[in-house]
Amino acid sequence: MTFRTVVPLLVASAATLMAQGSPDLAAKADAHVNSYAKAGRFHGSVLLAKDGKIVLSRGYGLANIELDVANKPETKFRLGSITKQFTSAAILQLQEQGKLNVQDEISKYIPDSPEAWKGITIHHLHSHIIGIPGYTNDPE
Repeated sequence: MTFRTVVPLLVASAATLMAQGSPDLAAKADAHVNSYAKAGRFHGSVLLAKDGKIVLSRGYGLANIELDVANKPETKFRLGSITKQFTSAAILQLQEQGKLNVQDEISKYIPDSPEAWKGITIHHLHSHIIGIPGYTNDPE
């Protein structure tokens, strides 16, 4: 089982536990995630919240295997492309709610944006067609 299949399973499991309204939600979720971590199938951090309250915040496995550094809730990850579908869904939900329009210029939401970004829309960013280099290409 790969990372790409484990994460959706964990999310689905958490959603099921939350829908059941389990009083020991944190313990059940922790045990479930921990089973994947102990099997070496998940290294990461989990934040599970319900009704705006944190239910579970914990790191599992290693952030750096070579240096034996454990994951913590504060561990920062290079997420890359894994977030694109969530970002797309959020953008389209905000558009449906009338809170933004994909044709809006990003300078509307980032007031101190560089002059060179004038004319760049949310749609351009969303479609990856504008040519702003990714920060992951910078060696620093």
